[in-house]
Amino acid sequence: MARPPDTARRAELIAATLDDLAAHGLAEFTLRGLAERLGTSARMLVHYFGSRDRLLAAAFAEHRSRVLAQLDGAAEQDPRSAAAAAWSAMTTDRAHFTVMYQLLTAALTEDHPAARTAVTAWVDYAAALLPDHDPATATALASGLKGLLLDRMVTGDHARCDAAAALLIDRLLS
Repeated sequence: MARPPDTARRAELIAATLDDLAAHGLAEFTLRGLAERLGTSARMLVHYFGSRDRLLAAAFAEHRSRVLAQLDGAAEQDPRSAAAAAWSAMTTDRAHFTVMYQLLTAALTEDHPAARTAVTAWVDYAAALLPDHDPATATALASGLKGLLLDRMVTGDHARCDAAAALLIDRLLS
């Protein structure tokens, strides 16, 4: 009978997968390539996760948990302050969002349930910040901030994107 996977080692592999995705991208991600970079075997990764897709699903679930942990406490503030705190957290850790954008981009050409989960998680998070607003406002806030973050990451124009985020928050939540 096969020995069950070690949960601590599994968590280490998930963390290493996120680091690898941030450094090398999702487009060329393979179990073999990851295993080589981690000094293990693709077979061992299959032992822990079953498949490439399950490893990625576990990594993206962990990614989502990390990002939401960064935003913890924002919901206790007034909506404008909470949205501003969310923007600040989003702009702090580029690696987290690099992984998210890779996932969202990959979902344009192949089915990635984790991408749908990521999008709906952001809208759900925005809705929790805005209990007195309609779902369209939560969607506009979540999608608007993600779009501005992508612009900020690609162009490096922090001042313009930060000002646009402040304007978006102000206009949506006035």
